[in-house]
Amino acid sequence: MAARVMIVEDEQIVAADLESKLRRMGHEIVGITASGEDAVRIAEEVRPELVLMDIQLQGPMSGIEAAKRIQRNTAAQIIFITAYVGVFLRDPTQMQPPGMCVSKPFSQYELRLLWTRLSGNRFRIAGGELPVDDLRVLL
Repeated sequence: MAARVMIVEDEQIVAADLESKLRRMGHEIVGITASGEDAVRIAEEVRPELVLMDIQLQGPMSGIEAAKRIQRNTAAQIIFITAYVGVFLRDPTQMQPPGMCVSKPFSQYELRLLWTRLSGNRFRIAGGELPVDDLRVLL
């Protein structure tokens, strides 16, 4: 199941890699930006289903604040992509529902696992499929 995805990432090479991986997975990229302010504005215009959000962004607004505003205004699901996962370990209340984070560097496999879990689909592995509830063991 494909999704309308927005990427919010201040490192251009990471954003390009993420875009490539998501397109190969069949998702539609509806916006890419490096700042929180632009992310909020673009999200209101394009209404993504999913936002992949870095914490450290260009400009004064953090990814955490941008995620809160985007989710409040659009109900998009947020997955944080960051090298600073410790932020969420120290203060889990900073995490926006559905409460998912992937650490940089990440693989297409990890992105596929997260999307499968969000969408409620079954995840295919060698030798069969796992229901989403069984993904806890894999993560």
